[in-house]
Amino acid sequence: MADKENYLNGQVVYQGPIFSVEKQQVALADGTQAQRDVIFHQPSVAILAFIDDDHILIERQWRATIQAFTWEIPAGKLDQRDQGNLQRAAIRELNEELRLAAQELLPVLTFYQAVGFSDTQMTLFAANQLSPVDQEAVLPRDQGESLDILTISFEELSQWFVQGKINDQKTLLAYLYWANLRKG
Repeated sequence: MADKENYLNGQVVYQGPIFSVEKQQVALADGTQAQRDVIFHQPSVAILAFIDDDHILIERQWRATIQAFTWEIPAGKLDQRDQGNLQRAAIRELNEELRLAAQELLPVLTFYQAVGFSDTQMTLFAANQLSPVDQEAVLPRDQGESLDILTISFEELSQWFVQGKINDQKTLLAYLYWANLRKG
């Protein structure tokens, strides 16, 4: 049977604008102690933006962490404008990244991205009945955010999935959710 660890103490070793890192001491069930390095991150949202039943929008962007371009669904972290509301964050991200609004925006699943070292939690939304945002209501993108936007069919995304061309976790989960929806 798995044993619970007991938190003894912690020290924040890094505090940045997006996340913080805490060095923790924990007591194990056998009486020994261990160190844990934990990243605390704001909750975030991802959006499966449906053009129709067979097409979604995805973005190509540079990711410095892996020094490569990735194809991803739109996403972002909650910030002060969202007042702790995930739906508001999803509406804002749709506006900022795709310049779209959704008539229907439903949360479909929530998951932790890397439980081995982070509390980062993401909620996936399905966005339907998309329309352009009024020009005066367009929000600026994050500093340095450069995106290529592509409409992709389920069939093409399925091929990318099989070929290993999708390497972003939220996009993989969104694809699997979409595939399950299509089973009916």
